Amino acid sequence: MKRMFITFILICCSILLSSCGYKTPKKLDIDKFQLENSINEAKDEKELESDISDISVKEDNSMTSKAQNGQNIDYLLRNKKYLQKNESLANFSLGAGNLSRTFKTVVPEKFNVDIRYNKYLMPYDYYMFTVDTVDIYNKPSYNGNVLGKAKMYDKVKLLNEVNGDKIKNMNSNKWFGINWYDKNGNLLEGFVPSGTGSVRTFNFENMYTAIIDLEGKLKAGNYGYISNYKDENGSPPLMNGKALDEYDMQAYQSAPAYANLNDMTKFRYFPDGMLVSVLGEVKGYFKVKSTEYSGEYWIPKKYISFDDNLDTFAKAIVVDTTNQNQAAFEKRGDKWTLISYALATTGVKDKIRYETPLGKFKVMEKKERFYYLDENLKEISGYAPYGIRFSQGAYIHGIPVEFVVKNGKKTDPGIKEYLFTIGTVPRSHKCVRNYTSHAQFLFNWADPNDTAVIVIK
Repeated sequence: MKRMFITFILICCSILLSSCGYKTPKKLDIDKFQLENSINEAKDEKELESDISDISVKEDNSMTSKAQNGQNIDYLLRNKKYLQKNESLANFSLGAGNLSRTFKTVVPEKFNVDIRYNKYLMPYDYYMFTVDTVDIYNKPSYNGNVLGKAKMYDKVKLLNEVNGDKIKNMNSNKWFGINWYDKNGNLLEGFVPSGTGSVRTFNFENMYTAIIDLEGKLKAGNYGYISNYKDENGSPPLMNGKALDEYDMQAYQSAPAYANLNDMTKFRYFPDGMLVSVLGEVKGYFKVKSTEYSGEYWIPKKYISFDDNLDTFAKAIVVDTTNQNQAAFEKRGDKWTLISYALATTGVKDKIRYETPLGKFKVMEKKERFYYLDENLKEISGYAPYGIRFSQGAYIHGIPVEFVVKNGKKTDPGIKEYLFTIGTVPRSHKCVRNYTSHAQFLFNWADPNDTAVIVIK
């Protein structure tokens, strides 16, 4: 028992450094361990990741419970029958305000639409509140009647932008027209001052452009991908003693990319999973061009793989880190088809954590569930279902599940479907968090040989 405990602690310490830390962990000699509790399946090191949440999942669960049981007006919290009503896009009474723009995002005719996952469908344009409480007025003026209140992270349909009263404590007179459902299912319309939230949209045009760009680059020549999950092909050299390059890409689970083989002091890091075009080779190195970065680079051959390659580019998941949403596309004949769109939550960037990496990646592997560690307690904290790994320790996955301790043993409380905080602000460590049913849909649909994950800003 003592030996097993020591084994477990050693693996935990290694994994805690794996996704986000500056230091590069040493490769463990230990292959497997078994957690002696009600969750008694064996797990090897590759099934473990460091803590996947920048903000505690307990906080997310608490916020979700309060929103579901409170007076929030969030679009997705209303009864489904309300969401089936036809919504008016007409410009309602502006009072003394002047219309400056109308939000009417449409799906471009460049691609087809066949929605195969239809839960949690949002308006294409929406407004997310970022302050605790906001009054909603019947006109763009503080002198108007208050029709309702919105709360932090509520998301409502965005209709237009108008000029109205000068905003308190701001050098602006911009107001936004919105609509929402009351508790009885009535569709209401009103105005909120700017500075109270964030304008969001499903930017299908940019998503489609990114897909076409990758498609063109893949057709242009031979390509492979960076392969260095958990530094399995060797730890890259440090950049002036640091494990970050000038672009804030971490060394761990990356490959060194040299602009000139005659000057090995200048390089940058290409992350695991990133697709690259192979232009040539010399002894020990491939000359490559990234699908994301400008310029040509030399990368040691051991870091580039052609195994289980993206043989056919027929599916794409595009993640928008600015708008905190995503969409999935499928190539049918000579035209791309939108098959799902939904909110998503991406990774936080700060001095010890990493945002979801931007770029074009292949699906590296799929895990029906992967386990993650509590970085403070250095023990398994829970798991994430339906994981699609696309770069380093970054996955698209469902709602994290934290184990519950009963009678001194950790037990699985069961898969969770929904969090109110999905699609609000970055809250994870690199990963792209989805509603669990959407993650499951993508998990069953995506394949390492035909699916790319594209992360845009």
